[in-house]
Parts: sequence; C-alpha cells; structure tokens
Amino acid sequence: MSNLEGTPNTIERTLPVPRLVRLCLSFAVVLALGLVGSFPGSISATASGDGSGDRAVAHHAGGKVIKDRSVTSKAPDGRIYQVGKDAIEPTMGFTKAGEMVYTAFESNTSIFVMRSADGGHTWDDKSPKLPSGQAAHRLSVDPYIWVDEWTGRIFNIDLTVACSYMSYVDDLETDWTTNPLACGRPVNDHQSLFGGPPVSSTPIGYDNLVYYCWNDVATSSCSKSIDGGLTFHPTGTPAFYPADDAGDDPVRDCGGLHGHGVVGEDGTVFLPKEHCEQPWASISRDEGLTWEHVKVADDTAVWGPDPSVAVDAKGNVYYVYLDEMRMPHLAVSRDNGKTWGKPMMIAAPGLTETVHATLDVGKPGSVAIAYYGTDDVKGKIDKRTYPIDKVAWDGFITMSDNVFDKDPIFYSGTVNDPKDPLTRGDCGPRRCQDAVDFIDVVISPDGIPFAAFADSCTVPCEGAKTMTAGVVGSLVRGPKLQ
Repeated sequence: MSNLEGTPNTIERTLPVPRLVRLCLSFAVVLALGLVGSFPGSISATASGDGSGDRAVAHHAGGKVIKDRSVTSKAPDGRIYQVGKDAIEPTMGFTKAGEMVYTAFESNTSIFVMRSADGGHTWDDKSPKLPSGQAAHRLSVDPYIWVDEWTGRIFNIDLTVACSYMSYVDDLETDWTTNPLACGRPVNDHQSLFGGPPVSSTPIGYDNLVYYCWNDVATSSCSKSIDGGLTFHPTGTPAFYPADDAGDDPVRDCGGLHGHGVVGEDGTVFLPKEHCEQPWASISRDEGLTWEHVKVADDTAVWGPDPSVAVDAKGNVYYVYLDEMRMPHLAVSRDNGKTWGKPMMIAAPGLTETVHATLDVGKPGSVAIAYYGTDDVKGKIDKRTYPIDKVAWDGFITMSDNVFDKDPIFYSGTVNDPKDPLTRGDCGPRRCQDAVDFIDVVISPDGIPFAAFADSCTVPCEGAKTMTAGVVGSLVRGPKLQ
C-alpha cells in the first residue's frame, strides 16, 4: 500500500478493530471519493469518506479537558489523505494558487514533487524532469521542499553526500531551474532551506533572500543566496558553536544539529536548536553575519529532536520543543525573540510520549503543531518495561487561535483512525521509524492545518517497514487559523 501508483490515492482508514487490541488489518478499503471545493485549489477538506481520525478534544495547556459545549462544538475532525508515493522525512507547502506540494520518493531511486489541487484528495507528479522524462532528482539523503510564502517560488532540494541538488520553479506548469551545487560549501548534513525579505542586501532577479543552513557536526553554519537560489555564499559566523555558551570557551560538544529556520517580515532570521539539552534560538538581524543566542526556557529539552520555530506578521515568535518527558511545549515571544513567556505543555490529553513536534503559525495568536503521539507508554522514560515493538503511534495535530489569551484553548486530535496507527515500535527521541528526523506542518491559505506524515504501518503492521506511505493529515471544520 505504500506505493499506490495506479490505484485510487484516497484510502479509507476506518478499520473495525478495538483500540485496546491495536492490531493493523491486512488490507485497507479503497473508496472512490468525490472532490471537494467549489473550484480547483479549494482545500476545504470536508467530504465524508476520507480516511478519518478522531474528533479533536478541547483542552487547556497542561491537558485539562474542556467540557463547555460552546467550546467543544467547535472541535475539528481528523482527516488523512494518501499521497500515492513513499516518504521519508516528509515536508510540504502551499503555492500561491492554494495547491499543496509534498516531497516524496519511490524505492529510494527517484525524488518526487507531488501536487494536490483539491486538498489532498488527488495528487499528480510535478517533479523536476530530465530531457529524457526521468526525475531530475535521483538520490537524496535528506529530501526537502519549501515554498516561499511571499513569492510563491517552490524549492525542491535534496542532500547528496557531497553537496545539495536543488531545483526551483515559480509556476508548476513551467519547467524547473536546477542548481546541482546549492549548498554553498561541500560536505554538510541535516539541511534547512528557507528565506524572506532582505535587511541590507539588494536581491538580484528575485525579491527575497534564500538561506541554507546545515549541520557541520560541531557547529551550525549558514549560507545565503541573493539571486533566488542560483548561487550561495557563506553568511558569517556559525549560528551555533559546540559549547554550552556563546562559543568563546567551548566546554563540551553539543553538536550542530538544528531545526528548520524561518525569516520574519523585517528580515530577522531565527534558527532553533536543542543545545546542550536546553531549548535555544539563534537570531540574526544582519542576514546571518552575526548571531544572538537566546535561551527560550530553563527546561531540560530532550536530546535529539529538532525544535521548531515560526514567526507571524506582527513579529511574534513561537517555539516548540520536547521536554525531558518527551512532551511538546510551546513558548511565545512578543518582542521578536528577545524575551520569552512561560512554556505551555500542549499535547493532547492522555498521551504519555510524543516525538517530532513541528510548528506553523497563521494570523497572530494562531498556531498548529503536528507530532507523533502514543498512550501505550507506561512508566518512566529511562525504565521502560513495556514491549516496545507493540507500541502504536498516531499522527496528531494540536491547534489554537487564541494562544495570547490568559488561558488558551487548544484542540488536539488524531489525523488517522487510531485503530490503524501510523507506526509501531520504538519512536524517538531522535528518530521515529521511517519518518526518521522530522515531519512538517503548514497552515493553508484557508486557515486549515495540514501535516506531512510518514505511514510505516502499512500491511502488515509490525514495526518499521522498508516501504512507507506518504500521507497528509488535517483537522477540518475547526477554528480558522488565517
């Protein structure tokens, strides 16, 4: 089921198995689904018959369930859509036309850009092509797609052993431009591609700057492009050093792995990192020439998972990390990253462990966080006694449109049917089966949260699989986040 080419690519996930049994069936039910929306590009995913998860639960930070009918009546429903290709470390975005794009792969020999113009119901292949018609991107250690929200340009970048292979396009009905040496410096890992308005540079042929940051093993370094991705040049000092201070006197090696970066409306660059077991942000207000290191919270952040950062149009900055019990916490800065409010634990009530929490923001105060979660884990993290190979993990989205309130309301729900989990076995703290290092979440132009997951619980469902289906999950009919 992980390679659905030639079959309908919307699959019903309603499987009649009690949650306590937590066994996957050998087959999923294939349904013919009607398209939703009044025009192409509509992403109001509300049709019955889509694969579906639970009704979301309304709760406050910390997991206190809300029972007030005026609140619970607004709870969204989970949905899941099959992309029709395999996936590892899936990322996604929305074009200016409201189309969804998703990075996928097949048998680890070709990298694909898949497009959906109807909210995930159907997908077609819009990948960069060679003159022969074959996929231009044939190998990726780390696949990655990013859409510039200001310009709509789509960047597809794949890490090779030596550098990165990047293609970009402004209109999916036209040909891609390909740059086979996009990294700015050979030999790098765990890349992040992002961009936004310049501060001092004058872009050439493109409105925004494009940043490429990567793991140097000991440091986190960045390069930038002023010509829309044609060429990249080093920015300045590393965003993070291997020490648990600013880097003047290294004390211990805290590594260079970091989360995905973002750029604010004023050109400020934010790069998140679990640094020496604490949540930090490296902030540059001069296009990466210099960096300010800000501790987001005094909590212990579990080693390994990428924290996530986002910034809204008013300069409010949002940061998600996992604490030592592997539960997602949201912290917010109202002064462009200088100071941070008290973190809020925002996981769905009843969960005992999560991994790969990632964040996007819409209008000020509106957030969506996607992650894998389980309620199968019992006991302390460092004293596991449960059968790890039987632990089932679902795909969750938590959303809120009022995080600035004194006691914000969150809605959390599974995108998949809990009877059919997305993966089973050991998941985290660093890697989760075939999702590997990270997943993605994006708020659509309509204000609906969509998340890119990897479904390794295909037939049969017993731990990690060599073939993993690419899926997109959503919470529909809830508060609009844009």
